[in-house]
Amino acid sequence: MKSPSIWWVYFSSIIALAGAAIHVGAVFGGASWYVFFGAPPSIVASARAGTWLAPVSALVIAGLMGICAVYAASVLGFVRRPPQQRVALATIAALCLLRVLVLPPLAFAHPELRNTFEVVAALVWFVAGIGFGVGFRLSNGSAGPNYSLKQTAEG
Repeated sequence: MKSPSIWWVYFSSIIALAGAAIHVGAVFGGASWYVFFGAPPSIVASARAGTWLAPVSALVIAGLMGICAVYAASVLGFVRRPPQQRVALATIAALCLLRVLVLPPLAFAHPELRNTFEVVAALVWFVAGIGFGVGFRLSNGSAGPNYSLKQTAEG
């Protein structure tokens, strides 16, 4: 039987993959996607002008989210254990949780951040942060591949 906590890692992997897909989609979706997903004005202007800032930024963010998904997938046993797995999982979890914590103070200084999208995004990344934290806890310190899902399912 799978440990109930492993589902948090599944959620974090799905959230990271969805985030990567959205950012890649924005490159093809154009300026309207950037506006909808709350990109900064300079990125929206870049998308409208057809300059490189918007697509490169979106693809870099998509790549980072893809890396996050790989680290979560490594805990689930879908991919081989990447380098510095535990350090990366702890760092990713901290960044996801920090995103939630900085929203309230930033929203006071920047009223444009007081909207449903920002709150929902913060909550989604909070769930991802919990999942990456659980992934950190489930990952072991050995140098070999980590197949926590398979170990949990068997043990």
